[in-house]
Amino acid sequence: MKIILIASVSKNGYIGKNNKLMWNIPNDLKRFKNLTIGETILMGRKTFDSIGKILPGRKNVILTRKIHKNNIKHHVQFISSIKCVKNIPCKKLFVIGGGEIYTSLLKEANIIELTKIHKNFFGDTKFPKINMKKWKKIHELFYEENHTYNYSLIRFERIKK
Repeated sequence: MKIILIASVSKNGYIGKNNKLMWNIPNDLKRFKNLTIGETILMGRKTFDSIGKILPGRKNVILTRKIHKNNIKHHVQFISSIKCVKNIPCKKLFVIGGGEIYTSLLKEANIIELTKIHKNFFGDTKFPKINMKKWKKIHELFYEENHTYNYSLIRFERIKK
């Protein structure tokens, strides 16, 4: 299984505040949908709660410490531990948040799909630091936006030893 971390990150490393994104960039959301549609996505319970619904066209896996019978929903799989990730049946697993899950799976990840917002924001959750000795930037596309924030779409791949 390939593990792909996908996130939108401010210039100073923040990904959210009060379980919400701090920006709205339509092209970033389109990219997210295009990359994850038809795939399996993993998120924490707080991320799931902040979205407020399952994301259609994808298998949604929620990591939560407490699985209650009333949590069972159609098209959603619940796991109770990061150790269970290896048992998720899929070829690609897109990790979509939150911060603790990104940090927990960074060492296992093969690819990072990052939208880098070229503006500082101040939140309460950061994306983990990327050790550039272990990752190679495959491509970066810069977008200048008049109606929102400038940003870059960046793909990193783990350097094979």
